[in-house]
Amino acid sequence: MNKKIFLFAIFVSSLLLLNCSNKQAEVTEEQKMQMRTTATDFMGELKSILLNRVQVNGVVSALDVCSDTAQVLTNEFGLQRGVFIKRVSFKNRNKNNFPDDYEQNILNSFQEILQNKKLDEKTELAELVKEGEFTYLRYMKPIIIQPECLNCHGNEGTMLEEVSKFIAERYPNDKARGYKPGDLRGAVSIKKIIE
Repeated sequence: MNKKIFLFAIFVSSLLLLNCSNKQAEVTEEQKMQMRTTATDFMGELKSILLNRVQVNGVVSALDVCSDTAQVLTNEFGLQRGVFIKRVSFKNRNKNNFPDDYEQNILNSFQEILQNKKLDEKTELAELVKEGEFTYLRYMKPIIIQPECLNCHGNEGTMLEEVSKFIAERYPNDKARGYKPGDLRGAVSIKKIIE
């Protein structure tokens, strides 16, 4: 009889452990706020640098901000905040900004939300994702095209000829043109190891 009770106890314990290990923890509001703040601070600083360069030296000089300064800023932000951060887009200009599979799925979701006219500054996604042996907090926030973005991301008719020429020389495989205000440019993607 004791053997049956012992085996039953092991069976129940195994079920409980299995059930607990399969449960996905929820993202806390604190974690979400931390990621939101990181994304907002990052994009705010990048935009500030970019607009300052445009005002001081013109649009062509600002192209260096996106090609060089943005990469340095991205790395610095990641190191300071203990996260992996990048900007991603299906229509990327920099080959390093192409989305991974997870990011592609979220960008597709953001595009659907945009088509339903519900994409706005509050749109975001935060979730815990198991990748290999690690669990990551993944966070994405859409980047929406603003009128000032068209200086470098518009059509040939909206961009200065010298801007188009610079982009063609620097990025021969550029896909980041043809946008209009309100379009989904891409997203800020943040990834943080949780365990």
